[in-house]
Amino acid sequence: PLFVQRSKRADYGTDDMRAGFTLDLWLTSSLEQSLLDNRTPDGRGLLLRAAPNGTLQISLNDGRTQNDWTSDPGMLERTAPHHVSVIVDGGPKIISFVIDGKFCDGGEAGQFGWGRFSPKLLPANGANKLRIGASVTSLRIYGRALRTAEAIRNFETLGQ
Repeated sequence: PLFVQRSKRADYGTDDMRAGFTLDLWLTSSLEQSLLDNRTPDGRGLLLRAAPNGTLQISLNDGRTQNDWTSDPGMLERTAPHHVSVIVDGGPKIISFVIDGKFCDGGEAGQFGWGRFSPKLLPANGANKLRIGASVTSLRIYGRALRTAEAIRNFETLGQ
């Protein structure tokens, strides 16, 4: 999405579009490294991958900067399917995770479970093709940041 765009202002600044998106997916128990990837050879785009300690990491790269955030540790077991919502909210510039109906709040590992991304992040448009890992059994991409309650509701209603 377009987080900021060049303004027609006299100072050539940018306008904050306050845009966002949500990745809402179901994963099988066998998590491979790369789950979603549309990066170009120069690194632009989005990557969602399994990371150490039962975490997921999202990376957004606009060609100038890379913005990463990792979910709370220990949320993903390799022995069960999982529902994951990755919420990228362009209003407050926050990335958050909801895993199996639970908001990642930092737990014992951190003061809070959400992270900020750069307010100057340009569109992290990658390749036109999204590579989807074999562990992803269902994927919904929303053109807005879901509310935490909506992500929890997706888990409750779609998981039954």
